[in-house]
Formats: sequence, structure tokens, C-alpha cells
Amino acid sequence: MSKHLYFYSDALEWGGQEILAARIANILADKYQVHFFFSSEKFKTALNSSVEKISLPYHSQNPFPIVRDRISKKHKKTEQIFRDYGAGSDNFKKLIICPGNIERCIPAITAATKLKLQIISYYPMAFTQKESKATLGSLRDRLALRIYPKITKWIVNTPYQEQLLRRFIDIDTEVFQLPNPLTFKENDVPKKPREIKRILNIGRIYFGQKGQEIIPEISKRLPSNSAIQFEVIGHGPDAEALRNKITQEHLEKQITTIDWISPNEIQKKFREQADALLVTSKFESGPMVLFEALQCGVPVIAANEDYIKAYRLPGWMTFEPGNANDAVKKLNNLPKDWNLEEFESTRKALFCGRTSGEFQQRVLDIFDALE
Repeated sequence: MSKHLYFYSDALEWGGQEILAARIANILADKYQVHFFFSSEKFKTALNSSVEKISLPYHSQNPFPIVRDRISKKHKKTEQIFRDYGAGSDNFKKLIICPGNIERCIPAITAATKLKLQIISYYPMAFTQKESKATLGSLRDRLALRIYPKITKWIVNTPYQEQLLRRFIDIDTEVFQLPNPLTFKENDVPKKPREIKRILNIGRIYFGQKGQEIIPEISKRLPSNSAIQFEVIGHGPDAEALRNKITQEHLEKQITTIDWISPNEIQKKFREQADALLVTSKFESGPMVLFEALQCGVPVIAANEDYIKAYRLPGWMTFEPGNANDAVKKLNNLPKDWNLEEFESTRKALFCGRTSGEFQQRVLDIFDALE
């Protein structure tokens, strides 16, 4: 009889964290009986038919989920749901939570603690609320410190992420590293941009983390005869604010926004339309879209934050964080500065260990070790 695994995600949004959680669950479903508690309806189609899909009657609330989700007594509903699925039995002794933000999954953590389940956290966002400039960040961080000890094992995607996480957990706590996988099956021939016309920015539209507020500032500083147009793909709490800023600055012809599109559509845009990817994020656990662009042969211009420095991109692929003038300079100079040898060596270094087969084997190895 197959062993059982139970996953939990109460985020209403759909993004890289959720997409990868579904991918991991699907890989494990070939070996285990996987059960997945979720709030986002997109899990229904992202998860394989062999995964048991369990829709939660609530979702994590913002802002301040660490308090709002606790006082709303969702944990009582969660406890009953877990009991209905045999929590505490030989089959259901572990729970894998997919919080992204450490403040997420509070109902599951509370219920699992009461039911004496072992809690494993996958890809936590180890930046503090203060570091991410969240409202009442210092207070929220003090509350978050109560959560870390309740997690018995962690799965992160980079050494840098483990370094951040180690600030808050016991030195003996086990941490596994699972690098983000490559999205596409093949790597395209590098595309040297002759002229920069179409720049993509892809991600949840949330200024505090993703930093898209700089895009109108970059566009305003481009020469009046510039052919560069930006396409922002995604959705999030600051989507309307971004659209308002674009309208106020009369940049509708220079910047367009669209909602989430499928990975196949992303790949098509990279292959057929994009001259570069602009990464504006201030912090990330691991930007999947950066690897997707490089796989499609498209150069990246990224804000050189600490998480980006860990990838050692060549200088012509980075700009000073928050500096719109430097971003403009790098975009304008991209056709001249583009370097095939550096592009290929960057891909070789970053893609190591991230192929589909390598990723699948690493997932299986980690979950074997969690037994």
C-alpha cells in the first residue's frame, strides 16, 4: 500500500509558489498517495487526477494574516477537516505546508500542532516583514518568531534562502535544498537583440516585493524617440495602482498590462516577441521567470538585489536597485553589451541540477529522507 502525503496551501492567489507546489505534488503522486488541501481554484486543474483535491472553505486573509487568520477561528474548521481525513493515524502524521510568506497557513499550523502532526514547510519566504517594508513589520516579525519553532523540517530553493532562514531556526533543525526546476523542455538558441522594442515583466503585482512601481519611472526616462514598450503580466494587490500610475503619467502607449497567462503563452511571448525580461523584484525565494527567459534565449535586466547577486549575472544584465536611470542605461546599451560567451556560461552555471529529471529525483530523495 502506498504511503500518504498531505499538502496544504491556503493562498487565494496563484503564482510561482503554488505552481511549483502542484508540480512537486504531481511528481510524488507516482510513488505516494497524495492529498492536497487548497484555497486557490487553479489547483483543481494544476494537480494530476491521481492527487486527491480537497478544497478549503476559506483562504488566508491580508493584511496581517498572522492575527486575522488566528482570531477568525479558521483553525477549528481546519482541525475538523484534518480529523475527517484521519489526522493522527499512521497515514496522516505529517503535513507539508506551502506558505511562501511565513504568516500564511496559520490555521493549518495551529490545527496540526494541536493534533501533534509533524509540520514540514516548503519554500518559506525567509525575509522579515520589516525587511519587506510591510505595515507594522516589526510587530508582525515578533509574532512570526512564535511560528518558526513549530516547523520540524524545511525545504528551501537556494543556499541564500537557507542563510536567511537560519536566522530564525535552531541550528540542529534540518533544512533541505531543492533548486527551482527549469520550466521548458528545451533551451533555445540565444537571441542577440539588434534593437530593444519589447520588454516583459512577469509576476504578482505587489510593489512591496515585486517592485513594478519603477517601470513607469524607467519609461519616463527613455528618449522621446525610443521604441521600447513594456508589457507587465500578472495580477495582485497593486494592479490597479500600477494602471492608475500609467494613466496619470500618460504612458498607456509605452506600458501595457495583462492578467496571468499560461506557461505555453509565456514561452511563446519570449520566443516571438520579447527582447528582454525586466526583473524588478526587491526580494524573492527564487524567480522562476528569470530561468524561463534564459531558457528561451532572452537576456535579463535585473535589479541587483542580494538574491540576484547569488546568481552571479554579468554586469550588463543587472542594474542598481531602485535606480531608474541605471535601468534605462542598461536597456539602451543591451544590444551593444550583449555577450554570447557570458550568456551561455551564465545559463550553464544556473541550469546545473535543474533539469526535469534532476529535479524529479531530488524531490523523491528529499521526501524519502523525510520518512
